[in-house]
This record gives sequence, structure tokens and C-alpha cells, in this order.
Amino acid sequence: MRLTKLKLLLSLIILTTVSSPKIAIAGAGHDHSGASSFKSGGEATGAVTVDAQTVKRLGIKVEAVKNQPLDIGLKTTGQIETLPDQKVEVTAPLTSKVVQLLVKPGSKVTKGQPLAVIASPELANLRVDAQGKQADAQGALRKAQVNLQLAQDNLVKQKTISNAEIAQARTKLTAAQAQYDRDKQIVNQSGVLKVAQENLKLQQQIANAEITRANTEVAIAQEQFDRDNELVSKGALARRQMLESKGKLERAKAEAAKAKSLPQVVQAQSDVKKAEVDLPYRELRESQASVAEAQSLLQRAQTRRDVLEAQAQLKRAQSDVLIAQSQLNLSTTNYQTRLQQLGSTANAQGLVTITAPIAGTVASRDVSIGQSLQDAGGKLMTIVNDARIFATANIYEKDLGVVKNGQKIRVKVASLPNQSFEGRITQIGTSVQGESRVVPVQAEISNPSGLLKPGMFAELEVITDKTTESLLAIPTSAVVDANGKKVVYVQNGNAFQAAEVTFGRTTGDLVEVKTGLFAGDMVVTQRGTQLYAQSLRGGGEKTDADGDKHEEGDGHNHGAAPAKSNGFVIPPWLLPVSGGAILVAGSSLLLWKRFRSAPADGLEDTDADTHNDDLLLPAAEHTKPEPYTNNHHSVPLSPAIMGEKSSKGE
Repeated sequence: MRLTKLKLLLSLIILTTVSSPKIAIAGAGHDHSGASSFKSGGEATGAVTVDAQTVKRLGIKVEAVKNQPLDIGLKTTGQIETLPDQKVEVTAPLTSKVVQLLVKPGSKVTKGQPLAVIASPELANLRVDAQGKQADAQGALRKAQVNLQLAQDNLVKQKTISNAEIAQARTKLTAAQAQYDRDKQIVNQSGVLKVAQENLKLQQQIANAEITRANTEVAIAQEQFDRDNELVSKGALARRQMLESKGKLERAKAEAAKAKSLPQVVQAQSDVKKAEVDLPYRELRESQASVAEAQSLLQRAQTRRDVLEAQAQLKRAQSDVLIAQSQLNLSTTNYQTRLQQLGSTANAQGLVTITAPIAGTVASRDVSIGQSLQDAGGKLMTIVNDARIFATANIYEKDLGVVKNGQKIRVKVASLPNQSFEGRITQIGTSVQGESRVVPVQAEISNPSGLLKPGMFAELEVITDKTTESLLAIPTSAVVDANGKKVVYVQNGNAFQAAEVTFGRTTGDLVEVKTGLFAGDMVVTQRGTQLYAQSLRGGGEKTDADGDKHEEGDGHNHGAAPAKSNGFVIPPWLLPVSGGAILVAGSSLLLWKRFRSAPADGLEDTDADTHNDDLLLPAAEHTKPEPYTNNHHSVPLSPAIMGEKSSKGE
């Protein structure tokens, strides 16, 4: 009986030393009962109190729960694939040997970036041959250029001489023309020739008139004779009349001949010649001859043969230069054409640099330095550009009516559960496949960070419509997996309380909330897993403004600041009492041990036989804690408190 009383006394002392917990509430005005308490690995999560500075430092972000329309989509599964033109096998364009490799698997490359250097005997021979032809062509070109320069110099010289002769001829022509003009003026002023010329002109007019009359009579006589002759031949006219007509014709012809040689005309012509014999006319004729000679000299100077030959020589030299230049260009044609066919460049040693045909990542490298490639087309490496990728999936025949090219899609992969990627349908299959009755669909997705990898399995959602009414929804990043349960942390001041939530449909980065949250609740959308990890640490750990975590009794003195542990706050006034109570409890325990070791003088009772020193073990080791529930949230108590309640039979 004494043993039982002592045990009850010790339990009463321990109970009086324990402070009442101060429970942090995640939200006010709402009832989250039963939705915010859960167990994980023997420990229960509850409210985690974090000050504003720590919230900012840890990057915890909160967002208000709100009603909003959600996309309606057609969900299916598929696979991530590389775009057909964004996966390239880089090959050696000819038989060669690998001299240098400039990239490794995983290296990022840009289009045109050097990847490898190879050496080829074929290119080396082509280059040597091209260099020989180039040297010959350069020599021929230099020779042609020298000849061209000589021809140009000769032409300049001949033009200089010709220009001097032309100037001299022009001077002489000018002088001769001036002399002719003076002589002509003198002759015109002398009048003798003028009178003779006028008389000659008059006599010529008279003679012309007489000649015209005579010619007319000849024509008439000829016509009459022809007519009479015809009639005689027909027997219609006497021959005598025809002979008379013939006589008239002959007389008319004689008169015409006489008119052409009239004495007056002959005399006038003689007078003109006589007038021209005089001195002024002789000088005029001489000056006229001088003008003609000067003109001829000028013409010869302008068309000097030496100049023409020099011009022809220059043209030949220019043609030779063009031919030599063409031969020089052709000397390396075979070599350059081969390089163009290869799509590569070569240095002075004939080494070929292989460049990246596209930008991307080196997925694999299939050769090593020194390796020989016996045939053209030997694979060097593979480059994949996953900045844009394909997501391929199958759509059932019955759903084709709501699927169109250009339609928006969302993609999720298992490795990134809280992140979605958007793209658009680019291709819909043209036929339904066999018994499965599905049609393949491809969507192109932007993947600048390279998070999506070819070969990944993916969940695709083809966005076909939106809900007709707004639904309560939160970002999927707010959902924390707490040992199989889905919870959301709700903020109330510096406290973050875990709340169990029932979810509905998920579309993109949003998930519908059925129960557990209300519009306006501030939920953690980033770093919720850190809050969950903190809640699992138990009741003896706290997070201060500096982000330091301390265990009780670790030697740190926090003064009057209340000790925080998993949402429980010990009042400052109770700390001294707690220390005294612990001392009393220790003394009582010592007395109990002494009592156990003393001889049994009839003090034992039936309880002594079944005692197992339960009070010496931590309550948390043999008692499973139960949550403490208020009217707003279900908040778990610490293992120590629950152990004491169990030992009291509560």
C-alpha cells in the first residue's frame, strides 16, 4: 500500500511541473477540424512557427486560395521525343584519321562550332596539287601583268608622239586655210573672172534651151519615123513617106548636135580659162592645195599606225592577264570544290575542322583521338537539340472531334510532379490504328532548360474547353506529400498549420479543392516540404530569426524568450517552477530506489510484484501520441505530453 501511495505522489509531482501547451492555429474563422493532423513515422506534424525574416530567407511563398475557371482537357499518356531535324549524327566526310576532339559528351555547342579535327591523305594530295598549279598560274599572271604594263607605257608614248604631230598638222592646216581665204578674197574682188563666169553661165543657159528644143524635134521626128515605118511594114503607107520621115529625123539629130557645140559656149569657156591663168588665181589654187595637204597630214596624224599597234598590243596584254587570272582561280578549284562538298574547312597543314551542323548538346561521342575512319561517313558523334521537343501520344477515335492542330496542351513528367510544360499540337495522324482505334498525335513543346529528356514517359492534357463556373483551386506546388497523405500548409501570422485537403480534378499547375480549405486562406505554394520536415523534428527544436536550430539544454541562453517546439510555448513564469519540480521529482525517485532496496517489512503489496519501472522510461517510447483537437485545427501534442497523459490513464 505504501508503494502505491508513493507512485501516486511521484506522478502528481511530475504532472504539476508540465506547462499547458499554447497551440498555434493555422486559420481563424474556419473549421479545419480533423483535416490538419496526421502521423508520420511515429511523429505528428502540426503548426510550425517561423518569423518573417526566416520566411523571406527560406523563400517561403504564400498565395490566397481563390475561385477560378479551370481548363477542361483530354488526358492521355505519351512519350517525349526529339524533333526529327534536331538530332544529327556528325560524320567524317571522307577517309581520315581523328587528330583532335574538341567537345565531350554533354557539352553544349552552337551551330558552326568546331567539334573535331581530322587529317585526310586525299585532301593532302589535292592541296599539294593545287599549290603547284597555283604557283604556275601566279607566275603566268605576273608575266602577263608585266607585259600589260609595258603595253600601257608604249601606248602612252605613242599617244604623246601622235598628239604632237596632230597639233603640228592642225597648226599647218590653220595657216593654209587662212592663206586660201585671203587669196579667194583677192580673186573675188578682181571682177574679170566674175564677168567671164557670168557670160559662161548665160551662154550655157541659151545653149541648154537650144539643146532642149533640138532634142524635142528629134523625139517628134523619131516618133513619126517609127509610126511610118510600122505602116510601111503593114503595107498601109507608101515607102516614100517613110523615107521622108527618116530624113526629118536625121536633120533633127544634126540640129541637136549643133546646139551642144555652139561657138558662144566654147568662147565663154575659153574666157574663163584665160581669166584663171592670171596670177591671183594661181595663188588661190596653190593655197587651196596647201589646205588639202594639211588636212591629209592631220588625218594621218590622227590615225597614226604606231598608236593603233600600241592599242592592239595593250588589248592583247589585257587579255593575257585575264587568262592568267582565270588559270590562277582554277588552280585551286578542285581542292575548294572538294572542301565545299565536305562542308568543312582546312588549314595550311591540310587538317579538316568538323563543325556543328546545329546547336545543341553532344549526346554521344563514338571515336577517340588517333582512330582511323576507313570510309567516308564514319560516325564521330551525335548532337541533340532539345530546346524544342515532341510529345507523342495516342488519342482514341471517339475523341478526335475535339482535337485540332494548333490546340494547346500541357505535359507533365513523373520526375517533375509540380511543373508542367505547354505546347501546341502540330500533327494529327491520318489513319486510325488497328484494333486499338487510336490516332497518333504530336505536339511541339518549348524546352529551353532541357528538363524534358527524350524517352521520358509523359502525361498529356489536350485543352479543349474551360469550366462554366469558377472552382476553388490552388497551385499543385502547394500540395505536400506527408507520408502518403496530401496536405497543404495554411498561414496564420507566423504560424503555418498543416491541413488535410480533399482534391478534385487537376489541370496544368492547378488542382481543384473539394474540402479542407476556404476562399481567402493563405496557403504555402513554395517550400512547403521544408515546413513538413521541420514539423517532423519533434518538440525540442526551434527556428529563430537567424535560421539557427537549437535543442533544449544545448547550452544556449535565450533569456525570457519562450521556448518553441512544434507549436508549443512554455510560459516564462513556469521555467523556475519547472526546475524545482524536476529537483523534487529526482529526490522522490532516489527515495523510491532506497525504498526498493530496503527489507520488506510488510510494506509490499500486490502492486510490487507487477511493477516494471515504467516511470523511468520516456513516455514517447511506449505510448503512441494522439492529436489534440480544438475547434479550428487538429494539432498533435508532443510525445512527452501524450506519454504523461497515458501514464495517468487519461
